[in-house]
Amino acid sequence: MERMQNANSCQDPLGSCLQCDERCKAKHGPTGQASCDNRNQLCTCYYTCGPPSPTPPHHKQCYGGTGLCSSACNQNCAQKYLGGSGFCESIGNSRLCKCQYPC
Repeated sequence: MERMQNANSCQDPLGSCLQCDERCKAKHGPTGQASCDNRNQLCTCYYTCGPPSPTPPHHKQCYGGTGLCSSACNQNCAQKYLGGSGFCESIGNSRLCKCQYPC
């Protein structure tokens, strides 16, 4: 078996050779390549490494407003709130400009 030989290649010693390939793929995904050292009976998993990304960070969103809706709603929100964007929302008989921004 060829081992990954590039800058993004990492290795993880998994101990015993028992179910070496299955354990490697379960831990590091389908691109993990297992290698068993038959002399010492030790399994090593070679895999593409990079920054951990199990779940993207959740950014909290806050809401505000700029009054009645107009064609400048999005622009008004961008000026009032850092990173803000605007959309019109009907509440009762009124159309209001609602802003969403990171907080």
